[in-house]
Amino acid sequence: MEHGITKNLRFLLDCVLGLIYCGDERCILCKKDIYDDRTICKDCESNIKICKDSFEIGYDDKKFQCYSSAYYSGAMMELIIKLKYKSSFKAGDVIAKCMRDIIANNHIDFDVFTYVPMTKKALKKRGYNQAEYLANSLGSYTNKPVICCLQKIKETKDQIGLDKTERWSNMSQSFQVRNKKSIKNKKILLIDDVLTTGATAFACCAELLKNGAKKINVLTGAKSRV
Repeated sequence: MEHGITKNLRFLLDCVLGLIYCGDERCILCKKDIYDDRTICKDCESNIKICKDSFEIGYDDKKFQCYSSAYYSGAMMELIIKLKYKSSFKAGDVIAKCMRDIIANNHIDFDVFTYVPMTKKALKKRGYNQAEYLANSLGSYTNKPVICCLQKIKETKDQIGLDKTERWSNMSQSFQVRNKKSIKNKKILLIDDVLTTGATAFACCAELLKNGAKKINVLTGAKSRV
């Protein structure tokens, strides 16, 4: 379960969002009127291309099982952009709901959630970590703990615009486990918003495995076709 402070902050955030969006009956994507408790309309929801199959990311002799709720296109791409760059936590809640369905439908076995971290500089600039937000939302729904066990120790280039080889090199030795006891013999579900080449997720998984985790799976809001 989440720490008391985290729970209280989440409750306050929900209250604030409730006030902000009270009476808002329009789709957050297309602004079409909606007449139920949905956040996006049925048309936009149908534009989310679900990713049904799991897949692997691997490098050298290590491989990790991955799941994504949808492809990074259409409505899902808009939702992630809104969460990541426009502070739309309502978009984040829609993404998290899709991710919850993937956990349930695939019967993913795990003990704890963790998430891909940001550097202190990047976190200060954005004000929040979208992967952490998704992990906390999933933790509240599943009643599984969310642990902060990774830190990003190297400033990296933006992955956008880099080819596959550059992305893997960019992420090499970028992450470090901060509390080995918290992951010892644990089955971990690593959360992120988007998976492209898998370089970021792989670097996190490899670090967790090296420091005593029993098993790591990855779950993202979306994946590219790469």
